[in-house]
Amino acid sequence: MGTHRSAGGSRGVSKGLVISVVAVLLVIAAIGGWFWLSHRAADESRSAAAECVEGGSSLPVTVDPDILTPVRAAADRFNAAKPKVRDHCVSVRVIAQPSAAMVAGFTSGAWNPALGTQPALWIPDSSRSVESMRVPGLVEGTPAPVAASPIVLAVPDPLRQALETAKTSWADLPKLQQGSLGDLGLKGWGGLKLALPAGDDTLATATTVGAAQTSSDPLTDDAAHSGQVISTISKLAADAPQAADTAAALATLAAPGDPAKATVHAVPVTEQQLKATAGLTEFRPAGATPVADHPAALLNGPWVDKTQNLVAGVFVDYLRAPDQQKLFADNGFAAAPATTAAVPTKSVLDQVRSVLANPVLGVQTTVLIDTSAAMGVTDGTLTRLGNTLGALQSTMDTMPPDFGLGVWTYAHDLDGTNPYKILSPTAALTQQHRTELAKALGDVSATTAKTDRTYPALEAAYRSAITGFAPGRTNSVLLITGGPNDDSTITGDQLLTDITAAIDPAHPVRIDIIVLGAQPTPTLQTLTQKTGGTLTRLPTTDDLAFGTAISQTLTTP
Repeated sequence: MGTHRSAGGSRGVSKGLVISVVAVLLVIAAIGGWFWLSHRAADESRSAAAECVEGGSSLPVTVDPDILTPVRAAADRFNAAKPKVRDHCVSVRVIAQPSAAMVAGFTSGAWNPALGTQPALWIPDSSRSVESMRVPGLVEGTPAPVAASPIVLAVPDPLRQALETAKTSWADLPKLQQGSLGDLGLKGWGGLKLALPAGDDTLATATTVGAAQTSSDPLTDDAAHSGQVISTISKLAADAPQAADTAAALATLAAPGDPAKATVHAVPVTEQQLKATAGLTEFRPAGATPVADHPAALLNGPWVDKTQNLVAGVFVDYLRAPDQQKLFADNGFAAAPATTAAVPTKSVLDQVRSVLANPVLGVQTTVLIDTSAAMGVTDGTLTRLGNTLGALQSTMDTMPPDFGLGVWTYAHDLDGTNPYKILSPTAALTQQHRTELAKALGDVSATTAKTDRTYPALEAAYRSAITGFAPGRTNSVLLITGGPNDDSTITGDQLLTDITAAIDPAHPVRIDIIVLGAQPTPTLQTLTQKTGGTLTRLPTTDDLAFGTAISQTLTTP
């Protein structure tokens, strides 16, 4: 018989059941926790993917030292915003290197590690530096300027007042450099004493002065190689006060003492540089003012990836935005212009640098004209000789007064037994000398001699040019011949021997030759090579090429 619980006793719960329920609850909690953690991890992963799934990307930027402070401040702002481009967290690293050193680095063929990491973005001093480093395909598009500063002359205040009163232009600077400031009322100052330290400010000044002498702005290649521009820039550079760099020149200029007795009176600088130098004032010559426009050049080198290229474009836009433009203004810069400045081509800039480094104060030439029967041949409406005399007269009219010119003629026995005749001695083209030359050229006519005495006439003209050598100028002899049909006792080999023996390295004289119609002889070719001259063969005198050949020969140092 079964038993019964006593009345009033509690009914018990099975321990196994409790354990089972707890186990189930724990399993459910574990599963729920796993799902929660999984969703959270997935959310965090998606968040990370939205930020930097591709990792970080650093943009290397190299700038000219003049603009380092505002660009670095802008980069700090940019980085603080933690920008993202193409799923990269990006940052900007800015270093400074002189623009000239960077140009050398880009064009040398082998990168100089001393310049730092090759940049994806380069901001030099001016568009002239971008043009100077111009390597095909390296610069993407047209660089956008981020700030600007006019290039002016730093001068003491008395000189500023005198220059402004005289309304001095860029074209006037060479004359003042070689002349005297006494013409401006500054007694005891001597010449302008414009220092020309190597750098963009000097290059900009020289190209502006050259352009002011011509109708081309910016300066063209033809104009830069013309005698007029070469002479003008040479006058600016010859005897310019020595200065290691712009900072040294400014320090000399700002030193205490009588400015009239200073070794430096003026220095080309950017307005931004000048604002940081006490005791000096600014003078802007009349005419177009050159500018340091600090263009931002995006580079396409193999060291630049697509992300860096995109970041570079974003950062340039950031620099040109109003908030960052205030950084530049606070550091003395003008607002970024809408477009880059128009500058001369690389070949022109190289030519101007060459003249600055090796100034030549004009050309002094003795022209030796063949008047044998070969020059009496009709060529168009005139004879060869007539066209030659006309081209000489036309070129002489455009030559500066400090260029030298003289004219000899030759044929067979032109002056007694002498094969040559000196129509006008070689001398500076003063108004009186121009008049004498014009009269002498008007009296020249061709002879009937079918042979000539080219070799003895050329040797005599060459020796005369050495004797009358003009220092600081390119000295030359220009032979214009319809031959040669030389029947003298001097052979070609003897002429080469005589000229070689007469060459004086301290008084170099080049021989330029224009041969009309005939083929030039090996003797003439060798003479031009030995003396650093040119040989030009032309089929006719009745076209522009002939006049251009004479003009270039007489005006190109």
